[in-house]
Amino acid sequence: MRNGSNEVAKWLFGEIKEGDVASAVSLLSRAVEGEKTGKLKFTRTPLLNSIGRELGKLLLREGWKFERLMQLWERGKRDERLIVIAALGEISRREPEKTKEFVQGILDDISDWETCDQLALRVVVNLAVHNRKETFSTMEKWVKSENKWLRRLAVATIPPYIRAKPGESRVCLEFLEKVMREEDRDVKKAVGWALREVSKKAPEEVLLFLKKWAEVEDKNTRWIIKEGMRKLPERARQELKGLIR
Repeated sequence: MRNGSNEVAKWLFGEIKEGDVASAVSLLSRAVEGEKTGKLKFTRTPLLNSIGRELGKLLLREGWKFERLMQLWERGKRDERLIVIAALGEISRREPEKTKEFVQGILDDISDWETCDQLALRVVVNLAVHNRKETFSTMEKWVKSENKWLRRLAVATIPPYIRAKPGESRVCLEFLEKVMREEDRDVKKAVGWALREVSKKAPEEVLLFLKKWAEVEDKNTRWIIKEGMRKLPERARQELKGLIR
């Protein structure tokens, strides 16, 4: 990249500060044009995350940041939205309440796994660490939604949460009880991912949890168990395999 992520973030900050979000979108497009890869010509996610983190640091003291970030979110597409999420990752640790309001305002715009997972990994997890009771209560509402991306957003928050709070496996497993019969593949994959991450911190607890669910005659549950047990010790995996044949 000819200009580093710090420099691009400074340019974006300047345009956003002036209220010219359209110019910010155009500037970003030019800055990352040479970085697009693959058949679909996507900008690499780590680069967008790096730009977003630097932008977030520049925005921390600005009172207008949430309004302008919302404008950038609404005017932009994938690249701009991933940058907004990364910026919120920096901001959410300092201003969780306003970040929570921002997240509530963009939920209907989530329509793909990448945006969903980045929002969980970088923003919602910070809200959960700040106020577990309130955030998990909100996540419980999301898993009841007909919108599969909201259900995935809730579940995808568990992996980064258990990394931040390794002693809270019980809380995470209690939450995952609510999605062990999930039918949608995108959400099921997130449940399996969450179980694997929890199993790294509390393998015996996850084994007991999955043994209980292995008694359920449900194809979706069994699919989730097979995915979720992959990081357990060999002995535990063999025990579960014998239960779900």
